[in-house]
Amino acid sequence: MSNDTYPQEDTKNKRRIYTLEGLTPEVKAVCFAKCSRSPESFDEIAKELTEEKSSEFHEKWVVGYGHSSVAEHAIISIALENISILATKVVEDNRLASYTEKSTRYQVFDKNRYLKPERIMKSDLKDIYERAGDYLFQVYEALSEPMMEFIKKKDPKKPDMGEKMYNSICKAKVCDNVRYLLPASTQTNLGMTINARNLDWAITKLMSHPLEEMQEIGTELKEVASKVTPTLEKFADKNPYLMETDKELAHLSSWLFNNEPAGSNLPVKLVDYDKDAENKLVSALLYRNSNLPYSQIKSKIEKIPNAIKTAIIDEALKRRNPFDRPLRELEHIYYTFDTLMDYGAFRDVQRHRMATQTNQKVTIEHGFSIPDDIIEAGYETGFKNAMAVAEEAYHKIYKQFPDEAQYIIPLAFRKRTLFTWNLRELHHFIPLRSGKKGHISYRRIAQECWREIERVHPLLAKYIRVDLSDETVSTAGSK
Repeated sequence: MSNDTYPQEDTKNKRRIYTLEGLTPEVKAVCFAKCSRSPESFDEIAKELTEEKSSEFHEKWVVGYGHSSVAEHAIISIALENISILATKVVEDNRLASYTEKSTRYQVFDKNRYLKPERIMKSDLKDIYERAGDYLFQVYEALSEPMMEFIKKKDPKKPDMGEKMYNSICKAKVCDNVRYLLPASTQTNLGMTINARNLDWAITKLMSHPLEEMQEIGTELKEVASKVTPTLEKFADKNPYLMETDKELAHLSSWLFNNEPAGSNLPVKLVDYDKDAENKLVSALLYRNSNLPYSQIKSKIEKIPNAIKTAIIDEALKRRNPFDRPLRELEHIYYTFDTLMDYGAFRDVQRHRMATQTNQKVTIEHGFSIPDDIIEAGYETGFKNAMAVAEEAYHKIYKQFPDEAQYIIPLAFRKRTLFTWNLRELHHFIPLRSGKKGHISYRRIAQECWREIERVHPLLAKYIRVDLSDETVSTAGSK
């Protein structure tokens, strides 16, 4: 029998899933963009592309016509080394990117690696800044060894634990405590993976920032990115809108609140939330498998007994294992928290960027936290002395350089941040950050967020996994 009697495999219609290797980010972006108007397969499109053609495409469509979504296919991974801890939080203030940062919890930082802002170094405040920075690191180093002895005495090695593992755990506990002494100027390393569209905006924000370090990082990021995506970052630059608007809002804030006494010192306060959350959630959960308009579904849900609503929410959440993400319908529900936490804790909480965050500057106005172990070990006085040195330097520098004064503030000092999270993200944040393996200071924030939700929506809070064990950071030293 002839082979002709058997149907030939239709390779043109066969499903294919593959990667595009060996292409630059700009070429990949064009390859995917052309899919909308070309009948060819992606690899065939790629064969026709050159760097020059890709650049011309981006000039016309991305830059010329504003089709910025094309740039999202150009992914870049960038290493940033020896930038200040303060700078990492500015760089990371971009929702759609991935970051990995050198940890203050697992690594000991070098006393010779803290940023010395040029404006301060060229002023009569140079010695004040350096004396304070050097002193903070001296205390940081001086406490490391005795705190190791204290931790080992407090938590002796169990017989079934290896020496290497035990030493690693003890080192982490020591770092957890002494990291509070590190100033925001401490130099660290950060890895960032971001698409070209969001990098363009990140560079623009950095170049428009009032601090020179941020402006310099923005300029260097543009130079580095331009070697990989030369067209897509071409027009990232200082933005007058951002710069002037920030100045004017700062003036208005100062005018309105300059003599206003400080209010609540609570670590977490729920300042706004979805008042109709339960009805909205149940309606959204049922919307997916209905053909009715949302308003009609919600109108009926508002009239049904609470027991039925409870049963529906239970059906949506009861089968989750620890690694399952809750359904996206939970994103329709929001909560806004005004938080006050030490800068060390903020560095971890800020990483939960599936949220809207509004940050106040780093300041000494809200006092500082002292780890319980520091107090128990008998080093409270030395710790407070270090904070006093930083405060004195801050006050002197602030008069002349209010923005640069942030660099000398240790991680122990508290700052305010406004977070608006949706309920789905809180199902991620609260279990992760309240767990026993987390740092004590941010555990408290996660626990308090849960308690605030439980206060207004007990039915929704009961499905959020939370560790409420009562370890907390001492508030000694706070004002």
